[in-house]
Formats: sequence, structure tokens, C-alpha cells
Amino acid sequence: MSHLVEDFKPGPLDVYRKKTSFDCKKLKLFLETEDGIKFQNEIYKILENNPLYNQQNVAGLSRDNQRRIAFLGSRDQSQQYAFSFDYLMQNLRRASALVRILTTAIPSSYAKYLVANRFFVNSILSMGTERHQKIIDDAKTGKILGCYCLTEIAHGSNTKSMRTTATYDKHKKVFIINSPDFESGKCWAGGLGQTAMYGTVFAQLILDGVNYGLHAFLVPLRDPKTLIPYPGLEIWDMGRKIGLNGVDNGVVQFTNYEIPRINLLNKIADVSEDGRYITPIKDPNRRHGAALGSLSAGRVTVATIVDALAAKAITIAVRYAAVRKQFGPSGKEEIPILEYQSHQLRLIPYLAATYVIRNFNTYFTQMLYEFTKNPSLPNALEVGIEIHGVSSASKPIAGWILRDAVQECRECCGGHGYLQAAGLGDVRDNLDPNLTVEGENHVLIQQTVNWLLKLAPQMLARRQISSPMHSIDFLSNGLSILSNNRFDAREVEEISHPESIIKTFQWIVVYLLKATYEKVEGELKAGKDLFEAKNNSQVYYGKSLGLAFIQHFFLKIFLVTISEAEDPAIKAVLTRIFSLFGLWSIEKWHMATLFKGGFASNELAPTLIQDAILKLCADLKDDAVGLVDAIAVPDFILRSCLGSSDGQVYKRLKESMTKNEYNMNRPPWWKEVVNYAENNRSKSKL
Repeated sequence: MSHLVEDFKPGPLDVYRKKTSFDCKKLKLFLETEDGIKFQNEIYKILENNPLYNQQNVAGLSRDNQRRIAFLGSRDQSQQYAFSFDYLMQNLRRASALVRILTTAIPSSYAKYLVANRFFVNSILSMGTERHQKIIDDAKTGKILGCYCLTEIAHGSNTKSMRTTATYDKHKKVFIINSPDFESGKCWAGGLGQTAMYGTVFAQLILDGVNYGLHAFLVPLRDPKTLIPYPGLEIWDMGRKIGLNGVDNGVVQFTNYEIPRINLLNKIADVSEDGRYITPIKDPNRRHGAALGSLSAGRVTVATIVDALAAKAITIAVRYAAVRKQFGPSGKEEIPILEYQSHQLRLIPYLAATYVIRNFNTYFTQMLYEFTKNPSLPNALEVGIEIHGVSSASKPIAGWILRDAVQECRECCGGHGYLQAAGLGDVRDNLDPNLTVEGENHVLIQQTVNWLLKLAPQMLARRQISSPMHSIDFLSNGLSILSNNRFDAREVEEISHPESIIKTFQWIVVYLLKATYEKVEGELKAGKDLFEAKNNSQVYYGKSLGLAFIQHFFLKIFLVTISEAEDPAIKAVLTRIFSLFGLWSIEKWHMATLFKGGFASNELAPTLIQDAILKLCADLKDDAVGLVDAIAVPDFILRSCLGSSDGQVYKRLKESMTKNEYNMNRPPWWKEVVNYAENNRSKSKL
């Protein structure tokens, strides 16, 4: 099966490739599976042979050209069977693979495709009924382009306070949509700026003067034949952004805009012709949660987008570090910067983080699609709750860790990393919006904390706690973990053992859950209302709890993957990755908690943890090139003069500078330069 993975061309990177302790092809086959690699190769072939997808420096084109390319690419994707939902369902690993490839290859056109063919369609599938099937069919065939309109100018995370209204008129049997002012305009919807013909619009449902809360409506936006907005709508583009300028993010405001009654997405609730509100969910809070339930899928996708971009950055930085030489022992040759301990500590923990988070996102995407395929499972409610709780932490933490990874990669490549041809600037700009899309991260993680806080009384009462993905099962033994687990390692090897790391993380989660719960309860007893009590319990409590919880779950899933590895060399390198990510995470975020809660009591704990981190970085140094090779995209997608798979950094660097005719000539305004002094002297005499 190794024939499925192409050999790399010989070059400077061979020095490290020959040192690798494992077979890179076997590792790739283990991580991606045979079907997964065949699927990836199929997608690569489609992209490489289509000029829409194989363009250099798209970000340097005019905004209009970026928009046109993104539109054409998104429409082509919608027609590719290999990208279709049915094809992905044949092997659930394909879904995350497709996200990673298209994110790194064609970010703007893939973003447009995601909005129109995933988020828009999925919102109708999850909240609509058979009466909306024609819209789904038209969207899938490309007859219409849709968008997803939730966020407002003045409200994003606080969805309950959104101010767009949909008032039912019994006589006309229509909903009348209004935006009270500019601040209530729907914004940031991808495709809304110039091309969307329909939108899933969230608005407060008003019946006879009573507000029934946020509901979703199918709203026609533009004439499909002319792209002119309908009367009663004011739509405009939001303008240039830091990146992804191929996506036309827009704003829409409504003025007495009428839509048919049946355009209410009515799986959760409906309105009869005579204006009666009908719903099987009587609790308005549960109804609100159900209306926004489709956002979990978006968060899982965003986390996968982020790990793909981080893999691209870490590939570039590690390959560059293996070739770039600076200094060395006196009288001897210069050595690669990858040999320096400080450089290893800057890069290799982020390489480990990329592996751990990538592995988790592959697992989590499979779980999400399983749930999508079987929404009527007996434990569907429990699965949905856990997916929401986990995704509300995995999306923020993956984003924060891998954002820092990309920035570190940029800096590790020095001045050359600042060149657009290095590819790191585009990666950084394309990752950036994922830190705020699909929910503000600090608000999202509070939802995970709220879910965990509901479990605290059960844990303190020593009751059984379990969930479908088993992310919280260990809380059943929370009090035993808190009283029995202590730092008892005396050697680096002991503290690096996976069992020791898991025990430490479980203690951190239990300690922080108990501390956060007691903090909230204490605030309530002091006379604070619930809002203020929770607000005063986030910093050093709730946020740290959410972080530790998801890091533990990341590691737990990675440990499952390690257990499945039959090749001893692969098992060994993945175990080192596990240990490095675990210990680095503890040292970076949780050391104070270990001392505060009494898990550790002297300097031996931080000393051993730091020594272990440095040893693991050194142990993984010779494997770093092989590890990025196993997750790297092909060069035509990587698009980096510093990270090319042949390692010819300086050859590619020169080509990137000299192939542009503008770089090789004097500027068209050269006469202004040579005549400036003379012209300036003449002006001064006047």
C-alpha cells in the first residue's frame, strides 16, 4: 500500500529523513487509512488539473477577481461528486480530509462553498420540514445561492437579544420582517454582500404582540435572474477584510419585508394560518437551544480548518529549520537551526499540538456525522448535549493554541518568513477569522463550563456520571481522584508516562470543577444574582476548567489512537507526541493550579516537567521532518518557497524573487526619483 504515497525528491531534507525513527509512509497510512489516502489523492488530482484551484498568489489579485474565482470555484465544488455529502458518507474520515485539503488549497472558494452548500442547506435540513425541500434541491443543484444570517451589527453571542423581528399578519398570512435600526442589521453572512439569493434569517417571532423568541426563516434576498435585491431590502458589502477577500460578507436591513407563512422553518415550532403558535417544546430555553443546535457542526468544521492551516505552517517552519544553518561549534561547520534547544522548544510542542488536535478533530467529525446519519438514536439527546459541550471548548482551544503555533512558525522563519512567497502570511490571515466565527471563543467556553457545573453536584455526591463519548465518565470518581492523586514522580521517565499525565489532568479537571462550583455558590450566598456570580467565576476558574477539560479529552482520544498502532516505531513516536503535548500544556497553563490545590508541593514537580519537555523535544527533533511529511499537503497546495518538499530553500527563494518582472526592473516612475533633487531645488528657490 506504500505506493499510494509518493516518494519525495532527493535534496537537503534527506539528512533528517534518514534519521527518522519510523517509516513515514506507514505512519501516514496508519493515520489516514488506505481509503483516506486514495480519497486525498483523488481530490489532489481534481485540484491540480483545474486552473480554478491551482493559482498562485490569489490574495494579490483585485478584490473583484478574488470574488469571481471564489464564486466559480465554489460552484465547481458543488458539482463535484467527490465533494458531495453522499460520497463523504461512504467513509466518515473523508469529511475531515476534505475540509483540510480545500481549506489549505482554496480558502475563499471553499468558504463560499461551505456557506452555500453546507451551512445554508444544513440549517434547512435541521430546522425545516418537507415543505422546504425545493429550496434544498435548488441549492444543491446550484440554481440558488444561500447564506446564513444570524449575527447582527450590535449582537453576536447574545442571540436572545437580537432585534430583527418577524411579525405575523393573520390577514395577509405573511411574516413582516423589520430591522429597527442599523444596529439590528444582519451582518457578516458569507455570500450576502453580492451573490446570495436566499438566506436563513434568525428573527424574533412576534404573534399578537407577544415575542416567542428567536426563530429561523427562509428569506428571498435577490432576484435569481438579475441579483438585484428585492424591494424592502437594503443590502451592501462590508468591504475589504484582513483576509478571505474572495468571500462577499454583507449586511442586510429589512423594512416591512413580507415573506410567506410557510417560510418559517418549522421543525421546532410552527404558526398556523390563524396565528396560533404550535410547538412540541414548551420550555423557551430548550426551544432556543434547539434553534441554534446546528451551530455545533460549524464549530467542529472550524476546529478542523484551524488544524489544517496549522499543519501547513508547521510543515513550512520545520522544513526550513532543517535546512537553514546558522553558527556552530568553534572551527566546525554551521548547524541547522533545528539543532538548537531554543528552536526545538519554539516549534516541536506546536508540532505535537497539531498532531493531537488533528487526531481529535478527525474523531469528533466522525462522531458528528454518525449523529447526523442517525438523529433518532435512543440517546440522541445525550449525544447532542455532549457534542455541544465538547465543541464549545474544542473550537476555542484549538483556535488559540494553533493561532500561536502559526505566529511562532512565522517568527521561526525570520525575515524570509515575512515574504508572501513563504506562504505564512496567508495562513495567518486565513486562520484569523476562525477565532471569532461560529461564536466568540470566551463566550463559547462558558457554555462548556455551564455544562460541567451541572455535573458538579453529582460528582460531589459520588453519583455515576457518563456520556456517549465518555468525555466526563472519570468525574464519577472525582472525589477519589482529588484525594488520592498526588505528584509522586521522581524521574523524567515517570512523569512522561501517559498514565501519569492522564492522572494529573484528571486531578486538574476535578479540582477546577469543584473550585469553580464552590466559587459560584459562594458568590450566590454573598447576595449576587446568578449572572453576576458566574461572571465573577470565569477568570482563574471557569476558563481554566474548560481548557483543562478539553485538553484531557484531546489526550484521551490520542491515547486510543496510540493503542491501535501495531508498528512499535509508530507507537513510540506517537507516545512521545502525547507526552510532550500533555506536559507542555501542564507547564504552560496549569502549573499554578497544581500548587494551589496541593497536588505538588516543592520545586521537583516543575523541574521534572521542564526537564521532560526539553528531553522530549530533543527526542523528537530527528523525527520532526518525517512527522510533517506525514501530514503535509503537496507542494502545489503548500505554495511556499521555504517549505517545499525538496528542501531547496534558497533555489525556491531566488525563483520567487526573480520570476516577477516588476522585481527585476526600475519602477515606471523612475524619472521622479532621479529628478526629485533638481525639482525640489527649483521649488525652494521660488
